[in-house]
Amino acid sequence: MEKKDYQSPVVGQEISCIMKNIDVSFFDDNQKLKQLVIETLNNSKFGILNSVEHEFSPQGFTMMALLSESHFALHTYPEHNAVYFSIYSCRGPKDSEPVFKELKEKLKPKEILFLNDNEIPLV
Repeated sequence: MEKKDYQSPVVGQEISCIMKNIDVSFFDDNQKLKQLVIETLNNSKFGILNSVEHEFSPQGFTMMALLSESHFALHTYPEHNAVYFSIYSCRGPKDSEPVFKELKEKLKPKEILFLNDNEIPLV
């Protein structure tokens, strides 16, 4: 019998990136950043089932949200003036793009490094 590699059908979209050189004021108020993320997810009608966050000392913030459509993660690196975020949505093949675009608009990064093989023109 011939062995076949399993290939999952494309049912969603993942966007993982590092946004660099953003306004440093976003690192001063972690709850403001959390609210920005919650509003962004709500604007795209994601179902937030639960979220958890952690504030690091002396600086840094991590937040994850369990979505009814999958998941969202955000990590700040104030010492590098950078934010990492990842979202996966299984609602549809382009469903994560509005969240990416809104966060990009609000955070105004000067540079974006994509961490997956997305060839979609998001910037």
